Amino acid sequence: MTYRYPPLTCLFGLFLSVQVQAAELNTVDEINWQPWSKDIFLQAKAQNKLVLLDLVAEWCEFCKKMEATTYKDSAVIKNIKTNYIAVRADRDKNKLLGQRYENYGTPATIIFNNESTELIKRRGYIQPQFMAWMLEAVAANPSPDAHK
Repeated sequence: MTYRYPPLTCLFGLFLSVQVQAAELNTVDEINWQPWSKDIFLQAKAQNKLVLLDLVAEWCEFCKKMEATTYKDSAVIKNIKTNYIAVRADRDKNKLLGQRYENYGTPATIIFNNESTELIKRRGYIQPQFMAWMLEAVAANPSPDAHK
């Protein structure tokens, strides 16, 4: 007996397979942002990673643009997952960070080594290609003097 249309069980199986693959892609293609805390550096040391701080504000349009473009770029995501602990903090809610980096506006991107030493600071929107290059360069040479 030949079917003119695939049996319903085959279509359901195909649908389920596509849904599972899509769910796996979503978890792979997202950055696991953590809140700012001093414990971040203990985690970074234990994992032998650097710390990437994304300092944002709710009202900041360029922060939203960076989230929608730069932090959705596959090269950026891969580099962050491989070499960094990703931290996001709101400068208006975290007054100490807001004051410390007030001259950097929003968004502000700061990379630390796992000893909490600043390696690089950048202000404003960073295009995906430049961010990927910067993340790779700092991870390749995390010396405090290399990026001044």
